[in-house]
This record gives sequence, structure tokens and C-alpha cells, in this order.
Amino acid sequence: MTGLGARLKMHRQQQQLSVRELAKQAGVSVSYIYAIESGARGKNLDKLKQLAQALQIPLSQLWGDDTQ
Repeated sequence: MTGLGARLKMHRQQQQLSVRELAKQAGVSVSYIYAIESGARGKNLDKLKQLAQALQIPLSQLWGDDTQ
């Protein structure tokens, strides 16, 4: 796991949130978070904004630079 999924999981775990708790706070499905963390899901900017807000971090910390 690298990139966006790894960053999402790192921030979620740093805040000691379960996938279910983060999904509820962000208004997204549990399966969506699992898919992002595993790298199996495409990027949806609106949902990423919701996740960043729920984690209380700037979107740029989630988005990062996946071009390298």
C-alpha cells in the first residue's frame, strides 16, 4: 500500500479511529475507505475532502504527490 491509501490509513490510525468511525464522521461508506486504503478505488475529490475534514487535516496531506 502506497500513496493516498497509506496516507489515509496513517492519519486514521494516528487519531485512533476505526474505519467505521471515520466513515460515519465523513459521511462515506466503510467499503469506500477500505477501497481507498487498499488502492482499489479511484480518487473522488468530494469524498476526499469529506475525509480530510473528518480527520481535521488539509486535503493536501491526504492527496500528497502520487506522481513520483
